[in-house]
Parts: sequence; C-alpha cells; structure tokens
Amino acid sequence: MPSAAPTAIYAIASGNHDDHCIRLAVERIAVEWPRIILVCEDKDLETVTAWTADLPGCDIRAFESPERTPLAAAKQILLAERDTLTGPVLLTGAHVLGPTGPIGPDALLQGADVFAPYWQNAALDPRLQKISCPQHVPYFDFTVFAAHVLQQEAFWSFWQTVRPRENTWEDFTRTNIDFARLLEKLDLSVRYPTEPHRLGTSDPRLFEVHKGVKMGFPVVAVDVLKLDPLLHDLNAIDVRTALDELRLRDPDLYRCVIRYATRFLQAREFNTIADQYEVISDTSETPDRQDWSFGPIAVFIHAFYADMMPEFWELIERLPRSAHLFLTTATEENAARIRAFISEKDWPKEQSEVRVVAQNRGRDMSSLFITWRDIIMDNRFEVALRLHSKRTPQVSRQVGDSFRDHLFDNLVYTPGYVRNVLDIMEREPDIGLIIPPVIHVGFGTLGHSWFANKSALNRLMRNMGMDVPLDHDTPVAAYGTMYWFRTDALRTMFEWTWDWKQYNAEPHHIDGGLAHVQERLIGYCVQHRGYRTLQVMNARLAARNYARLEYKLQLFASFLGSNNVLDQRIELESTRSPLKQNLYKRLRLSYGEMLRRFPASRRYLRPFKNAAVSFLSRRG
Repeated sequence: MPSAAPTAIYAIASGNHDDHCIRLAVERIAVEWPRIILVCEDKDLETVTAWTADLPGCDIRAFESPERTPLAAAKQILLAERDTLTGPVLLTGAHVLGPTGPIGPDALLQGADVFAPYWQNAALDPRLQKISCPQHVPYFDFTVFAAHVLQQEAFWSFWQTVRPRENTWEDFTRTNIDFARLLEKLDLSVRYPTEPHRLGTSDPRLFEVHKGVKMGFPVVAVDVLKLDPLLHDLNAIDVRTALDELRLRDPDLYRCVIRYATRFLQAREFNTIADQYEVISDTSETPDRQDWSFGPIAVFIHAFYADMMPEFWELIERLPRSAHLFLTTATEENAARIRAFISEKDWPKEQSEVRVVAQNRGRDMSSLFITWRDIIMDNRFEVALRLHSKRTPQVSRQVGDSFRDHLFDNLVYTPGYVRNVLDIMEREPDIGLIIPPVIHVGFGTLGHSWFANKSALNRLMRNMGMDVPLDHDTPVAAYGTMYWFRTDALRTMFEWTWDWKQYNAEPHHIDGGLAHVQERLIGYCVQHRGYRTLQVMNARLAARNYARLEYKLQLFASFLGSNNVLDQRIELESTRSPLKQNLYKRLRLSYGEMLRRFPASRRYLRPFKNAAVSFLSRRG
C-alpha cells in the first residue's frame, strides 16, 4: 500500500561494520524517518535483526544481487518498493559514520529537489578532465530525493539501468556522474550543506573532512579512515581537527568513530592519519592543582636497583601530592631500604606500599601484572603511571641513558608537564595509554621493531580473545615499558593469569620471550578495550627526535629518483630483491625463535647471525 511516510534505505555492505555505529545511525534516522529498510548480507540477517530488535519501523532484507554495495542496495529497494515510495527517500548506509545535525527531510531539502552530503569537484579532479559532466557530482552517502522527484519516469529509468560494481570508483564514474547529468537535464536542484565554492579540493569528503564537519556535513565517510596514510600526507588531510570538532559537537558520534578506528584500523596508521601525537608544555596554567575528576593516581615503580630511589624521587616530587606509590623490588633488603627512604621524605604512610616480587623473572612486566594485580582489580584507581629502574645493558651506557631520559622526560618532565598530561586524560576519557614515541635515536627500531615478537604476540592475543589488526612493521608500543595508563584500558591484561615461570630466567631477557611480547601487547590491549593511544613529547626532546628523523628520511629519499612519496614507495618495491629480503626475514625469525626456546644459545649463535646479516646486506 502506498505510504507518504519518509523512507530511509540503509545499506550494510560487505566489509567491516560496528554494531554500535549502525545502531547509533538507525536510532537517529528513525526519529525523522519512520520507515527504515536495512539491506545486509544473508549471513548477517540474524545479527542485524538483534541489533535493531527494539527499534520501530525497521524492515530487514538480504542482498539479492552478487554485488554487496550501497549502490546495489539502493537499486534493489528502490525498484522493489517503487509503488510504495511516495514520500521523500533517503539513501545511506554503514559506509558512513553518523548522521549528525538536523536530518529530517524538510531540514535537509529546504525546498530543493535533492539533498546530497557532499560532492566531487570534476573541474579539480585530473581523472575526470576528459569526461564531460557537471562540475559538482553528488555522492549517494546521505542523499534525499524529494517526493515529487519520485514522480518522474526518468528517475526510475535511471535506476533500472544502474549496474552496480564492486569497484567504487567505477560505480562513481558510471553512476554518480550519469545521475548528475540527469539532474542537469531535468533541471532539478541539489542542495549541499555548504556552498561548493567554499571548499577547494576535488573530494572534500576526504581531503577537507575537518572543514566538512564544521560546515555541517551530516556524515563522515569511512573511506577517510581507510585511506592510505601517504595519501593523507600528500593531500594534507586533517583528521585530528575533524575528531576534535566532533568530540565537542557530537560526543556520541565521536565515540563511534573512535570505536570503528580501534576495531578495524592498524594503530600505526590511525595514529598517523589522526595525528595522535602531542608536544606537551612544561608549564601549567594551574600549577597548584592536586585533584582531578578521576581521583588520585597510582604510581607503580619497579625499583630493582634500589640505589635509583633518589632519581625516582626527583620524578615523584613532580607528581600531585595525592598520588599513591606502589613499589616493587627483588629482595627484602632492598625493600627495607626503599621504605626507609620514603619515610625520610615524609610521604604519607597510607599512600605508599612496598612489595618484594615472588621471583626475579619478568622484570618490570611481571612485577606489575602479577604483583600488583589485586590493586588494579579492586578498581581503586582510574589513572596510573608506570616507571621502573631502566637500564639497557645490551647497548652503551650513553645510548642506554638516552633511552631512559627519553622515557622519564617525556612522561614526568616537570610538575607543570605532569599536570598537563593529567588534564588531557581528564578532558579526553577515550585515551587509554600515553607513551613516548618509538625510540629511534641510538636504536634501529623504525620499520623493524617487531624483531622476533610478532608471531608469539599473535598467538597470545588469540588465546586472550583479542581481535584487533596488528601493525605491519612498527607497532605502536610502550617501548621501554614506561607509560601513563587508564586502568580499565589494560584490564584484559590484569585479568589474565600470568605465571612467573612463563618469563625467561635471568639473564636471558630476549625478544620472543613473554616480557618483550607483553611490551608490544600493551598497546593492542588498549585498542581491544576501545581506547586510543596518545604519544607525547616535551618540546626539547621533540626537537631532538625530529631533527634526527628528518635527517634520516631526507638521506634515504635522496637515493630515489622522485620527490613524490608514492613514487618512492613504488621505486623501492620494484628494485628490492625479494629473494634476499625473504631470506633475511626468515633467518631473523628463525634466529629469534631459537633464542626464545634456548635463550642461553645467544653467545654461540650471534657470530653466525652477524655473518649472515653482513652477507645479505651486500649490494648485487
């Protein structure tokens, strides 16, 4: 029976989708669009029905064509329901996040024939220069057709000839452009959230997403999150500003974007495209502040070297006086020395506790996740800091001290710096982990910091029920295992039952062992819990790291023929030796696996490893 009720067609195409994001969208759409037809794959029918069981007006159907795309869903439902669609029609789906703002038919159309969320500017797109088409081609991502448009036979003829494809760019050039031509031929008007001349790129939904959020785009295209970080760089895309704006304007939608990112994006790529780095000032506007909404902080310190307590105290004095200190060490003698030291400093007795670890295995990892498990599980603290007596015997003392300073000074630089960090954690509760950036001064970590830990971590994550994508080359990790954290963000690791015997016996602290695997697991646990990781630096160390990073990058780029980073990647991929590279990686993994199983074999195997590396590094 024909109905004048506005109808929304919501496509859940093949690919990654989040139930919270879909539910938020359908709940919001249902307020203004009383009839919603959801289209999903057969395998998802039961799941989608459960997601929307308590939402009125939802009609759930399966895709009928081989193509599982938003365009295929639009064609299927439009043609099947032609006789019932007499009111405005909305096309959208899970390929966008939102909506936000006023989304009723009248609010969107405002007298126009068609509303579209954004456009492709053909005049600015080199790929469209030889195609004759209107300058502004609308997307179907959140598009409304007025009721009278549905009365035109040409509209239905167009949809009958649509041939959906799996390739979205082919869909655009063969369907969206034809639709733009049809609108022009029928003299139908299109309303956008803002005047197109205010934006100056070929694809504002991606390249000017931050401006789109401010100017009222009703949805955020998932494609902007999935776009290659190098394309983000070449087009100067500003996702960070878009997210900051969303957090203020629409916190629920912001949380959906973060949830999608933490579930489906590699942490390294998301941290890059969303600029999840912060240079923190060493002075605070509220230098005397002692309390935050999340309550007192817990400070977990593993003082294996008790003689480092004076150095730790310099850091402790930069913390709010309300902090609770939890210290571990290896012997009762050390524990007595630490207790006496704290007592001399007149720290409140009820705000400190010292424990001796049950076994000297696992170093700073076991001393946190086993020894202090009860404190975390009691939910006494929401925010915590992890420090330990960092020494790196495998490198020179200067390099080791530089690494330690990289950790201490980027986490607890000054009292003002600490208060600024805590202000950020209060203001942005979706931050679960704050770490210094990857150490690369003195260490060959960039592009290679998995070492022999990836396969072991993958197995451990499966056992623990964690399902987030792993970074390809350089995981976003708490290298050196010092960090600020939200206790709920690491709860999965504290809930897990670790055994002292799972850690390598001293002194065989090697890659592939549990401690090094946990070092990289921390960030993925945070991601699994739906939180994001922020990397922080003080201004001095930011300058030091940037100077060396820029030098290394420009040096490597100077050996390549092009100044375009995409061309550089193609050149590198085409000139590398697959045989040598694969052999090198296999030998590295075999070496790491051998050390993991037989840690004491390192001194016997290292000469052979060094000889193999030297041979495989030769040119030709």
